[in-house]
Amino acid sequence: RPERPAPPPPRPERPAPPPPPRPDRPAPPPPPRPERPTPPPPPRPERPAPPPPPRPERPVPPPPRPILPLPPMPRAVQALAAADDAQDDAPERGLNRPENFAPSTIPDLTEPEDSAPSAADEPELPKRPYTGTIMVHVMTAQGARPVAGASVMITHTTHGEPELISLQRTDDCGAIEPVTVSAPPPSADQRDPAYYTYDISVQSPGYYREHSEDVPVFPGITSVQSFDMIPLPAGTDEPLPGGDITYYNRMRQS
Repeated sequence: RPERPAPPPPRPERPAPPPPPRPDRPAPPPPPRPERPTPPPPPRPERPAPPPPPRPERPVPPPPRPILPLPPMPRAVQALAAADDAQDDAPERGLNRPENFAPSTIPDLTEPEDSAPSAADEPELPKRPYTGTIMVHVMTAQGARPVAGASVMITHTTHGEPELISLQRTDDCGAIEPVTVSAPPPSADQRDPAYYTYDISVQSPGYYREHSEDVPVFPGITSVQSFDMIPLPAGTDEPLPGGDITYYNRMRQS
């Protein structure tokens, strides 16, 4: 038998082509997160209202001046007052008639001085002390600003020896309490009034010392003394010797 031809060798199998790549699908976006509500800011603490500014202290008013009793009336004035009383006691009709006036009650103002009664016949009047008042104001900058805490000393010289009358410090208004001092009896001659003299010294740190000598004080009258303090130069704590300022108040004698 003829030999059968050998069968051809099997063909190699071709590898299957890879599948085409699938297109990438975009990832879905993440779901939006819910927005959290913003917490409200904490309340601010309330600031306490500032206290009202303190009221400025009012200076203590000076004590009232003492009411001095009136001096005794002269004899001529007493006689006129007696005549007026006699006229008031006259009858309603004929008030201006001379017979309604007692001759003894009408004063004779033309009577000479020699016929006046002597001092021995007149009753002695009780003596009373006469006083005056001293007030001091301490300022600076030509009176534009008061000087507080200044030392004010008032003295009176008797028989050559100074006597301390008052020692005070000025208040916020630059004033001291009124000082009542002795004064002489009123003088009969107004052209030559009677008075006592006092010395006032003022000193304060940073200013020149000032003195006012022979300050006259009259009975029943307030003497006001104003000082205008002058500052010391810069860098000076104490005035130089002999640098005090002195004011003189010598009264003119007639």
